[in-house]
Amino acid sequence: MSTAALQQVWDTILGYNLTTANKRWLAEHLIEQVETETKAQMKPYTMTELNAMIDESEADFAAGRVYSMEESRKLRKAHLAKLIRK
Repeated sequence: MSTAALQQVWDTILGYNLTTANKRWLAEHLIEQVETETKAQMKPYTMTELNAMIDESEADFAAGRVYSMEESRKLRKAHLAKLIRK
């Protein structure tokens, strides 16, 4: 993106021109926020969480709350067909 195009985006979003210092401050804070959100999204599961998920899956299997591969394919195709029609 060219400098002029980027300036136009800033002007459109904010409604006025920012000084270079203000642009730098905003960019630094946006990057910091994105990094914080990314770290929160990528937090690994604990062993307790993993074991709880496994226990839940095993209970579903034992109770018969599972789909065969063929049932799963049919459900997926029906869901995709519904999305395409929208």
